[in-house]
Amino acid sequence: MHKFVITLIASTLLGGVAQAANAENLCEGLFTGKERVAIPAVAKPPYLQPYKDPAFGTRIIRITDSSKGEVFKPAYSSMQAFNADESVLLLYRGGEDPAHMLLDGKTYKPMRELKITPSDLEEVYWSHTDPDIFFYVSKQSRDYGEFKRYSVKANKSTTIRDFRDICGKKGLPTGGNDAQMQSLDDDLFGFRCMAGKDNKSYIMFTYRISTDEVVYTPLNESVGWEPWTAPIPGPSGKQLWLQGKVIEPDLKKIKLEHDMYKHHEHANIGVTHDGHDAVFQTVFDPSPKGCQGDMWQGVGHLVVHDMETGECRPVINEAKGYPYTTRGTHVSAQAFKKPGWIAMSSVGYGSFDFFTNKRKATTFLSEIYLVNTDPKNEVVCRLAHHRSYGKDAKRGDYHPYFGEPHATISPSGTRIVFGSDWYDSGSVDAYVIELPAYKAR
Repeated sequence: MHKFVITLIASTLLGGVAQAANAENLCEGLFTGKERVAIPAVAKPPYLQPYKDPAFGTRIIRITDSSKGEVFKPAYSSMQAFNADESVLLLYRGGEDPAHMLLDGKTYKPMRELKITPSDLEEVYWSHTDPDIFFYVSKQSRDYGEFKRYSVKANKSTTIRDFRDICGKKGLPTGGNDAQMQSLDDDLFGFRCMAGKDNKSYIMFTYRISTDEVVYTPLNESVGWEPWTAPIPGPSGKQLWLQGKVIEPDLKKIKLEHDMYKHHEHANIGVTHDGHDAVFQTVFDPSPKGCQGDMWQGVGHLVVHDMETGECRPVINEAKGYPYTTRGTHVSAQAFKKPGWIAMSSVGYGSFDFFTNKRKATTFLSEIYLVNTDPKNEVVCRLAHHRSYGKDAKRGDYHPYFGEPHATISPSGTRIVFGSDWYDSGSVDAYVIELPAYKAR
């Protein structure tokens, strides 16, 4: 694909789509109250049979049927789970036989197990422009470190670029400890790897498919960077985000620094209602400069940090009548066809007695919720209780971290997939919330 065509696609996605982002209210008819609600006790729902959440009334389907000790869930909230047209859904299967799985995006029935070993389990990058394609860096010995394109139709991977000239034979390119998606035109990717003669020195680098261009520079404390994250492309492809700073494509010039106490809180990079690249972050500690005069100094379940202007803007916080940030909160900003709409999940560690004491629980405890971040049309609709113990689970023969829901929004914003161990049942299943706006084709 020629570079000017890729640029045109990006412009269309960030411009025309952003203008129509709020033409449809995805929260229409859904529960938007801030009050505490009880979490009714519910048996694990039957496989592939829709049910209504008893507290909020939304339609939900359990789309996997895990065995004891098995895990099925979205790979991570910051990565797409559905492909571009939502005809295919990718899940991670954990347990004794870990693998990535493809499901039919309409019926949710299994399609196939993928014979891939990506650099990390969440680092599978669906294309934003081609429903048939995803990208990954291979960790298998025969093609270690190669950047690949997988075709769903062909059930085959092909190599785009071998990064051994950059990372050496042992250096594995990864998205770092905070993997995020590529630019919306599928052209710009960000990685880091160990390199150098001692194979102990980190570098960060970007790769543009259209020009086969690699830009790299050291990634270590001597040049001002911690070595555990990689540069993250903004959706526009014009800039990157790294450790609280927006940097130019040369990886050297710093465009601006965001007003955030910690750059490693749970967050996702996406597009605002008006087409700006932005970091959508959950925040527990005050911003050093007070988040532009915010009453709670930028602490909240959801704060938007604009990558174009540097603006810090809370959307869900105590100043707006919500509780202090819930433990185990994650953010998903992957609804690129509905910019500004964000899916969130909160666990609420230390408060699971609300599952049994019949008292009304704190708002967002064990909840999946949806947010319109447009300041002129802000709305939060609460969708479901996921009932997952997450990292506090004891009964499953799997790493309990996999019980965290990591709710992941679809490109159209009309579906949200999440995982749940359902009261520490001993396994984790995947569930899909189908909003009223979802129309199965």
